[in-house]
Amino acid sequence: MLEELEERRAEVTKKAEEYKRRRTVLNSEASKWSELRDELNGRIKEAVEKAKEFKKQREGHEKLIAEKKVKRGELNRKASKYYSMVEKQRKRNDMQSIQAFERLRKRIDELELRQQVEVLSKDKERKLVAKITELKREFDRMEKDLEKDRKLKELLRKAQKYRKESDKYHEGVIKYVKHSHECHDKMVEGFKEADRIREKADEAHRLFLEAQEAADEAHRLYIRYLRDTKDFDRVINGLRRKIREDWGFRERMEARKKAKGIYERFRDGEKLSTEDLMQLQRSEMFVK
Repeated sequence: MLEELEERRAEVTKKAEEYKRRRTVLNSEASKWSELRDELNGRIKEAVEKAKEFKKQREGHEKLIAEKKVKRGELNRKASKYYSMVEKQRKRNDMQSIQAFERLRKRIDELELRQQVEVLSKDKERKLVAKITELKREFDRMEKDLEKDRKLKELLRKAQKYRKESDKYHEGVIKYVKHSHECHDKMVEGFKEADRIREKADEAHRLFLEAQEAADEAHRLYIRYLRDTKDFDRVINGLRRKIREDWGFRERMEARKKAKGIYERFRDGEKLSTEDLMQLQRSEMFVK
């Protein structure tokens, strides 16, 4: 009986050690995923902060764009006022319509804006530059015709003065529109990068939880088998104390141990002596 208890205690102790080792391995794994998750969360924060900075810059550019558009609009209205006066003077002098002059200017502005903003192939950009050059020659010719009249020339000078000032603000608008688009693209890419990293962080957190839950279960089983080991210790120690205190009990235990060996020989087919059979009868092994 004592041997059986000790064998069972050894098995339980082995189980406890197995779950203790498993708990250690799983805690290490959980720590690894936790560190990776925290690192990825840090990278998410960095990506979001960068995206927010580009957003802030974009908002600053948008503000400048709005301000320059307002100023450009004011100057364009002044220029239009003088171009209208030029038109009236032109009608008196029967000169070429200023509307055609203005349409030509607007067309040049549109093509120049396209050249600055759009991404073109070398061939398309070459053709576009050639077209702009051609229109500018025509514009210069028309401008010279309008400047022949002195009064018309003065009105035109003022109109062009405001138009040139307007063009400077227009260039500023184009410049900050480009900067705004660049910041927008970088902002979007920053948030996309944060989303990509967040997916990895979420996966690391999921694996951390799985490892942590498994470690908790291993710890629960380790405690359970450790408690069972202590229970066996109490029973075995009590039994040993009883054996030490009770010589008769010790003799019965020794007899039972001998009988167990005889029974195993009998089960294996060995021939038993009369003394062996009497020993078995005394230990009541046949009862089992």
